[in-house]
Amino acid sequence: MKKVVASLLSLSLVLSASVSALAAEPVKISKSSQKAASANDPYEPNDDPAFASYINSNVSYTSAISHNKDFDYYNFYAKPGEIKFALSKLSSDSKVVDITIFTPDMKTLKYVNGKANINFSANLPVEGNYKILIAHYDGGFNPTIPITPIPYTFKAIFNQ
Repeated sequence: MKKVVASLLSLSLVLSASVSALAAEPVKISKSSQKAASANDPYEPNDDPAFASYINSNVSYTSAISHNKDFDYYNFYAKPGEIKFALSKLSSDSKVVDITIFTPDMKTLKYVNGKANINFSANLPVEGNYKILIAHYDGGFNPTIPITPIPYTFKAIFNQ
């Protein structure tokens, strides 16, 4: 009787482990497909200030504006002083890239746009959490007007 109970207990453990493994399989597929989808833009989703990725001073970041309603927000924490910002488009198209720096209370501190290399500086008046928005406004965010992705790289230097 003890052998039968032990065998049944072992069998139930094996079955339980098998069912758990099968139940976990869709999660693994889901995670790997998420990784594959985000391989082109490691900072997505960052279309909303609440989902903005944090950046560090004097580090280069590479990303892309992928569609007409793609907003790329980035957070950075800075002390008062100057920010130096440089962006280079990684394509030779003539599309305009728009850059906005927001103060900690989400007021526009600086707005700049350009078709190729964009360099500017601005004064950060207070210590706090600032945001950078990189976008492409042509087409008025009309989803029926397709755009090809606009890859870019940028660096911001500021007091941390």
